[in-house]
Amino acid sequence: MKTIAIDLDDTLNNFEETLQKTVFRHDGAYGFSESIFEDYLARLRSHAPEDNEPLLSTEYSFFKYQIHHQCYQLATARPDGVEFMRGLKRDGWRIVICTYRDLRRANDCTRKWLHDNGIPFDQLFMAWNKIVFCRLWQIEYLVDDDAFNIIHGENYGVKVFYPALERHRDLPPNRARAFHSFDEIASWIQG
Repeated sequence: MKTIAIDLDDTLNNFEETLQKTVFRHDGAYGFSESIFEDYLARLRSHAPEDNEPLLSTEYSFFKYQIHHQCYQLATARPDGVEFMRGLKRDGWRIVICTYRDLRRANDCTRKWLHDNGIPFDQLFMAWNKIVFCRLWQIEYLVDDDAFNIIHGENYGVKVFYPALERHRDLPPNRARAFHSFDEIASWIQG
């Protein structure tokens, strides 16, 4: 059976646009002042690095999760991505959704979003290193927007396709393929 791994955020949806354009309101439920709320939101939108150790839970890391959780639910699916996924399923592909999302917290909302958008899939996994994940599962194709995977995937036998986004403009030379429409990927993986 042919298998493909596909990312969610900024691949099948418009997560970054949702994060940048959604009006998030301070309602007191966050447990800190409105000025701290605005500071945290500005840091999150500018992708400022966290000041803490990566595994420590802080007030900011919990805030980040809460905002991301809202974005997971509000993000719009790419219509061409939805059709691509349906076409894969019709053609007998095994579809593995492979995401950086913390599925311990976001599993239910992620599954609901996929269902509500009519996106078929066979498995849903959280993976920090998607190249290793694909190698272990013997998955030849990865559709993902992360620069690390774009740059290094092919070196480890994983063919990576990525949405042509502005932030990919300055990537170093690599053998991944940028796409503007999921229809392009469909033509690349046939045969």
